[in-house]
Amino acid sequence: MIKDEFVWRWRYLLLFVPFIIGFVDVLIVYAKPQEVYDTIIHNAYLKPGERLAVQYGFFNINQHYAMRFLWQFLALIGLLPLLWDFIKNLLKEKDRKLLFWVISLYVLFILMSILATMFAFEKLLNIDFLRSTGPILRTVNFVFYVVLFIIGIMPIYFPSILYGYPRSNKPKSTSTVTTKDEEELKFGLDVDGLLSRLAEIKESGSFYKQNFDLTSCAKALEIPTHHLSYFLNQQLGLTFSAYRNNVRIEKGKTLITLGYLEKNTMEALAQQCGFANRSSFSKTFKKVTTMNVTEFSSNS
Repeated sequence: MIKDEFVWRWRYLLLFVPFIIGFVDVLIVYAKPQEVYDTIIHNAYLKPGERLAVQYGFFNINQHYAMRFLWQFLALIGLLPLLWDFIKNLLKEKDRKLLFWVISLYVLFILMSILATMFAFEKLLNIDFLRSTGPILRTVNFVFYVVLFIIGIMPIYFPSILYGYPRSNKPKSTSTVTTKDEEELKFGLDVDGLLSRLAEIKESGSFYKQNFDLTSCAKALEIPTHHLSYFLNQQLGLTFSAYRNNVRIEKGKTLITLGYLEKNTMEALAQQCGFANRSSFSKTFKKVTTMNVTEFSSNS
């Protein structure tokens, strides 16, 4: 998700070192005579407390356990530079939902990895700095499973977390894609479709409601708010507030041209266009048209 693609690299085999060593040890055990295997099982029944310290291949089970979780911790630390760049991009895009989910996911995995590694080395070194009795271990395992379950179901119940991913629908090798096309594909947005739907929303009069904000518009378009902000900025060079003001002022100009102010007050005109009062309408009108309402009315 961070790179928005996956390309296999042979160095990724390093992640599987604990698994490969464990697999080799299993093969070593099964390659031995049946009597050796029976002895292992027999001793495990007689001395269950020592079964994890018995070496069957290259390493004993305690060493495998410690190596596995230490490797997991190092892999998570190795992801930190990539994750930091990804988080900075999310901060720029103001994608709070995905930002919260990614940070929570990473922090929970780090905590789980640290605790598991500490427990593993406690058993390996035969020390008791965590006082890890049976009930404590069972409680920790239960918490781990609950955390993993919560992490897994969050995108199911909150699918908007992953809106916009994958970000590209075309392979990077396509060198003929124009800059405009690349921007269009960044969030998988249909430019023409969104422009058409925005026009429909304008026709419905939603922009002239005082409480119609970025969230309301994004909900009507069925896209996340940060995608709408990105779309307006890239395609029109406007913030949502500026775009909304332009739409409202266009209606105001139309009403003035049709003689609305001849029978109605400025306050009524402001409300018709979605402004709370004449002051905010006049200020915005001046900013958009570079003329005040009186000047525009006399010229029209």
